[in-house]
Amino acid sequence: MPIPAGGTITAAALQMLDAKPIAVLQQTVTQSVANGAWAVLTMDSEITDPYNGHSTSSNTSRYVCQYAGWYRITGRAAFATNSTGSRGSRIHKNGSFIQGAASLAGAGTLNGISEVSHVLYLAVSDYVEVAGGQNSGGSLSTSFAGEAASMMYVDWLRS
Repeated sequence: MPIPAGGTITAAALQMLDAKPIAVLQQTVTQSVANGAWAVLTMDSEITDPYNGHSTSSNTSRYVCQYAGWYRITGRAAFATNSTGSRGSRIHKNGSFIQGAASLAGAGTLNGISEVSHVLYLAVSDYVEVAGGQNSGGSLSTSFAGEAASMMYVDWLRS
């Protein structure tokens, strides 16, 4: 956060230097995603969220910005093993997908995992979500097994 000439360094500014906004959110309960569709992924567990931008009881797919600035948003969609079709992940801001913030991966014999990252400016109260999509020919569940888990990472870069 830039301090203008003659400006005052506040306690809030020092706090930002010591503990910038960051969140690591995880899905630990699987979710069914329809064939050929994108679904925002519920994140029912918080690994860290010191600025309380996420709730595990309402709108659990969302991280709500508490401090305006530029953020790197990374999302991962992990799906159950299925060798048909492809899997994808994308980032949404305020309910709409972000152009250029999607990733698609072919299916294989292992869990289908797709990860995407994008830099966005968020104002206070903007929210971001991760969506997962798949086209296996039928509904397919997300996965929470071994190294496979759907995740959202929110990392404040600068004001």
